Amino acid sequence: MVKPLWILAMTLAGAGLVGADSVPDAKGTASAALKAYAAMDYAQAGKLARTIPHTPEGRLVSGLCDVYDRTRQDIRRGQLTLAELFYNDKTPLPYRLEAGVALGRTTQLMKERRDLYRDAADRYDHVKIFEAVRKLAPGSSADRNAFFYLIRERLENPEQADAAFEELETFFRDFRGDRKLLPPLHLLAEYEYIRLRRDYKNAARHLMEGYEIGFANPNENRGGLFRLAFLFHKKLDDKPMAVKYFKEYLKRYPYSGQAVVARRFLEDLGEGGAEK
Repeated sequence: MVKPLWILAMTLAGAGLVGADSVPDAKGTASAALKAYAAMDYAQAGKLARTIPHTPEGRLVSGLCDVYDRTRQDIRRGQLTLAELFYNDKTPLPYRLEAGVALGRTTQLMKERRDLYRDAADRYDHVKIFEAVRKLAPGSSADRNAFFYLIRERLENPEQADAAFEELETFFRDFRGDRKLLPPLHLLAEYEYIRLRRDYKNAARHLMEGYEIGFANPNENRGGLFRLAFLFHKKLDDKPMAVKYFKEYLKRYPYSGQAVVARRFLEDLGEGGAEK
């Protein structure tokens, strides 16, 4: 769903946009560092990044490792590095977006744990950062990620929840990017419509839309399909749709742990567990 950083590195290097091109052997090191970071091998990623400290790749990976590698975490330094990359319009856009999302997200998480981080969480404004990311690349995965973090925070605020639902629906309606980026937001909508409103109709609508597009995680496809059938059966009393999705579940996952439950529900619906 989101291109790994090392693929972006090779793409940009091929286009002559990456600073590592100007340093002998740095291009290969940059790709290796980004690939190691994407694989969560922070020790190797950090080691490689330190050999190319003046390239955008080296600085990005160093900043990301500083904020996410708990074995050698230096949040203040990492956030400063990410901020320098994000607020520099000469930084290659994919790296700038990655830096912005990471800076915004770590700041947001720190504000959620003021008991631990106190006023250190106020060094940056995560809302402004996420909004800036969205303006830089509307319809991109970075836009989706920034919106996801913003809207989830607003949905968790009772004073903002109603407006947040409207904003969420507007995002789906107006989104002009690849629709394959949307399933995580559909899952969020499913969860929040049930949690906050007990609105099973809209929850099922979003789950169905996400499922039809396809979730990146195969386990989520399986679980989502079962939940969809369950919602139509137990919460919406929509027999045709429940039968449709229970049968689809059995066709796709006949040996899963929930297959026996799906067959029992079909029997309850008068279908005798038949798979057509």
